[in-house]
Amino acid sequence: MEKNWTVLRSERLLKDRWIDLRADRCQTPSGREISPYYVLSYADWVNIVAITEADEVVMVRQYRHGVAAWVTELPGGVADPEDPSLAGAAARELLEETGYRVAALPEPVCSLYANPATNTNRVHTFLARGVTFDRAPNLEAGEEGMSVHLAPVAEVVAGLRSGGILQSMHVAALSLALMATGHIRT
Repeated sequence: MEKNWTVLRSERLLKDRWIDLRADRCQTPSGREISPYYVLSYADWVNIVAITEADEVVMVRQYRHGVAAWVTELPGGVADPEDPSLAGAAARELLEETGYRVAALPEPVCSLYANPATNTNRVHTFLARGVTFDRAPNLEAGEEGMSVHLAPVAEVVAGLRSGGILQSMHVAALSLALMATGHIRT
């Protein structure tokens, strides 16, 4: 029978708009204590696999300071309280970051733990087909320099196979979404 660990004590070490870090003192079912066990509490976030009528995936390229590199990724971010739904948040993020608008409410693809060893959140992936360019992106302060990249689906599939796409959650999202569209056959 599976038993959860018991949290004997929990102390918040740091909380601001970017991070909520706590240190737990835990006891395993066998009685062993593990301390400190660091946990990062993040809000759930969304990303979107948006495909144009020309069979191109709308992606963004931006600087990621954690790895000190420019990375090609899916549009996405944290759901805002005023978003009507997670699908609505994904559509909003697509429009803000790329200027592309969904034709219909995006369909859910998957909901995955970002890193269940230390993080509390999930990432929710949505699929939108037939997206069209509507306006210039409306970027936030941390997104300066972000650029939009239209990648033919065949190029994306090749990038998944060759390791050209490096953000692990986006590899999973793209793989599952492109399986759903029939671009990747299992």
